[in-house]
Amino acid sequence: MCPRILLAGLVSLIACASSGCATTSRTAVVAENPLIVPSGDFETVWRASVVAVDQFFDIASEDRAQRKIVTQNKSGATLLEPWEIDSVGFQERLECTLQTIRRFAIITVNPSPTGQGWAVKVVVYKELEDLLQPDRQSIGRAVFNNQFPLNRAREVVGPVQVAPYWISRGQDLKLEQAILAKIRSSLFLP
Repeated sequence: MCPRILLAGLVSLIACASSGCATTSRTAVVAENPLIVPSGDFETVWRASVVAVDQFFDIASEDRAQRKIVTQNKSGATLLEPWEIDSVGFQERLECTLQTIRRFAIITVNPSPTGQGWAVKVVVYKELEDLLQPDRQSIGRAVFNNQFPLNRAREVVGPVQVAPYWISRGQDLKLEQAILAKIRSSLFLP
């Protein structure tokens, strides 16, 4: 067997074993979504939500008027990235290792239905990349390379850029619960 493959397998096994609870634990339901925060101070709840979400994603926009936080897309953490916390559980990390998965979140902070406090709703969407052809195909590429169209002057224009397509995989409930747990702990809720 190739030494590179053995080395990569060994490194992934060590990374998986050393990451501990981050990859092997099951996430129990920590809080209902939306999380009801019995606080009258919107700023405290808003800042706690921003800080908690910022640990998982880069924030694309914060709109206090609409009470909405939207994050940027982030590629899922693989088995070789134990320091990243956006893939919750071993199965999620394995899936992100074998396929290109991205996630983004939308967080809303609205008045609670009871009229006391705020309702923090976290929704994390998960998407799978769908390419028209394999990204790094090697067989036949040297002979039948049609990625470089020629113009009339017989100059190479460059590879055709194909926009990737994304297939919705629904919500990532485990990551939603992890974000809600961070918000809950930062607000010292029981």
